Amino acid sequence: MNSKLHKSWKVWALAAVFLAAVLLAALYFSFKPAASEGSKQISLEVIGREGDSSNWEVRTDEKYLEQAMEEMEGLSFSGSRTDAFGLMILTVNGEEADPQKDNAYWALYLEDTPCSYGVSSQPIEDGQHYRLVYEPLSSWGGES
Repeated sequence: MNSKLHKSWKVWALAAVFLAAVLLAALYFSFKPAASEGSKQISLEVIGREGDSSNWEVRTDEKYLEQAMEEMEGLSFSGSRTDAFGLMILTVNGEEADPQKDNAYWALYLEDTPCSYGVSSQPIEDGQHYRLVYEPLSSWGGES
C-alpha cells in the first residue's frame, strides 16, 4: 500500500509541474510584446564609455530590434545568447562592456526609458529612437 501511495504522489507531482509549465507558457505568450508589420524607420544612438555618440537609421520590415540593427550599415555588435533571453550585447563597434570583465554593461533605452526587453525581443514601431549606452554597474547601484 505504501508503494501505491508513493507512485500516486509522483504522478500528482509530475502533473502539477506540467500544469505549471503550461500556465507559465500561456502567460508569456499572452503578455509577449506585439511586433508591428510593414516598413518602419527607426534610429539608434550608441553612447560609448567616454560619452562619444554615433547614430544610425534604417528603414526595415523587421519586427524586432536585433534584426533591424543587423541591417544598420557600419554597426557591429556581439554578445552572448541564451534561449530564454536572446542576445545580451557585450560589444558594440569594438567597445566591450562586460559586467564580469569591465564592471559595465550596454543599457538599452527607447527614447529615455529603459526597455523592458532585450534587443532580441524588443518590438519596433515606425519612428522610434533607441539608445545603447555604456553604463558602469556603479551607476545602476552595483559596486564600482
